[in-house]
Amino acid sequence: MVLIGDSSWEPIKETDKQQFCVEMMKRLDIQRKNEQFCDVVLEVSNDEDQARFNAHRIVLCAASPFFYSALNNDVKESKEGLIRLEDTSKVAIEELLDYLYTGHVDVSQHNAFDLLKIADFLVIPSLKEVLSKFIIQTLSSSNCLMAYYSAVNYRCFELQENAREFIYANFTRVVEHEDFLNLTISEVEEWISSDEIRVRGEEDVFQAIVKWAKQNGDGEREKFFELFRHVRLIYLSRNYVFNEIFPHPLVTNDKACTAFVLDTVKDVSSGSEECFFAQAPRNCLKTTENGLIASGEKKTLCYVPSENKWYQMAGKTKSKNMCCASALYHGKLYISNGPGVDYAIKRFDPAVNSWAPLTSYSGQMSHFYAAVVYFQGSLYVIGGEKRGEEANCVHKYNADTNLWQEVAPMNVSRSLLCAVADKDTMYAIGGVVDNQMLDVVERFDSKMNSWCRVASMLEKKFLPCVAILNARVFLFGGFTSIIPLHVCSRIEMYDPTSNMWTAIQCIPAPTRFLSVTSFKGSVYVIGNET
Repeated sequence: MVLIGDSSWEPIKETDKQQFCVEMMKRLDIQRKNEQFCDVVLEVSNDEDQARFNAHRIVLCAASPFFYSALNNDVKESKEGLIRLEDTSKVAIEELLDYLYTGHVDVSQHNAFDLLKIADFLVIPSLKEVLSKFIIQTLSSSNCLMAYYSAVNYRCFELQENAREFIYANFTRVVEHEDFLNLTISEVEEWISSDEIRVRGEEDVFQAIVKWAKQNGDGEREKFFELFRHVRLIYLSRNYVFNEIFPHPLVTNDKACTAFVLDTVKDVSSGSEECFFAQAPRNCLKTTENGLIASGEKKTLCYVPSENKWYQMAGKTKSKNMCCASALYHGKLYISNGPGVDYAIKRFDPAVNSWAPLTSYSGQMSHFYAAVVYFQGSLYVIGGEKRGEEANCVHKYNADTNLWQEVAPMNVSRSLLCAVADKDTMYAIGGVVDNQMLDVVERFDSKMNSWCRVASMLEKKFLPCVAILNARVFLFGGFTSIIPLHVCSRIEMYDPTSNMWTAIQCIPAPTRFLSVTSFKGSVYVIGNET
């Protein structure tokens, strides 16, 4: 008797090799569905499904090393012709058999992960590849974590890499889904510690771990610091740290968390470079690699020591007036201009590669030819000139609030001076008053909010270039006269322990320096010859 749909009794007429094989498998599949010549039973047995499927031993053994091993040995499964598959579903086995007999499977978002699991268990790499490619094409913020950890468990390396990159690129959306909240603490730590996740700021990272901690109860909250220590607080504004992070119950009720916040704020406020080098910004938040910025009359250049290469950045201003001084503050470069421009202070933002005036520095406080310096978490603008009269005023700027505060004035009014600071000390050096060069050096005591005179320079000058390294002040060049403009070739060093200046050497050729700074334990001098 011939069953309906059974054409396997007719001879194969295909002459093309590929079509012959397709027809052969098609007939075997028909025989399977009609339960003809089947000598193996696959039994699904779990709480939800109970089912038995007939198949051909020779097909299963040819397609899967698992079946070959189970059915080709003197074991119970081989003798009985029965294989029990408990950790799967009826639908998954039906689709698996369709694939083994035809090479085709209808994959959907509903069955892809179940099929991937059984394809790995039965060692069918071709099916795993089909499923991996489908999942890669349908990655979303709701399934990417499942895709990643399935790929890890089932050794699907292409899927693992694509899922990882998707999670990095869409991290702020991924954390909104249940799969993220169900991760273990070590799995969450794996993601938030990465430089590759793309976030709008470290605020996103903090909010993500808070959401996870709230979902996971008191037991995991006790381990909150393990996650919190990966929030890169140095790249958050003080306002956010003190208004949002520090008062949060998960932080304020944990001694390790509160100590971490206070220590970080202290390091940033000290002006120490080390905290920034120890913890780099995430790649998506990097504006440039750690480097040096030199601002001249017409050009702004950036030097990256690791590449030994210069990059030209956006031009500073159309004005030909010189930049009196510059300082880096919160990742932006601030410069003090001379008269003839709209604003005395301008700010360069590497993120958008452009300059903009600092409009809040205006009115009575605004002075040209002032010194600018970063000191203990704030920007200081020192001295300067207004309407031809030198000033001794000092203003302190908080970028988080965009507010200015007047602090103790210097003892000596002057413009065209320079300033330098480390974590403990700030100096105001040299300058001009009434067209006379000065050798005056003053040191600021932040605790007492006062200035005091220290030893004078060896030579009177204005606009020297200055750096501070290991508490010692190094002074390069400067100008010893205005008409004619004479460039000084002397290098001086100030030692605060002896309160003495020493001439250490001379510059081989007089040079008009644009800037000098200490950077990773070295002093860099950047300029052009006159």
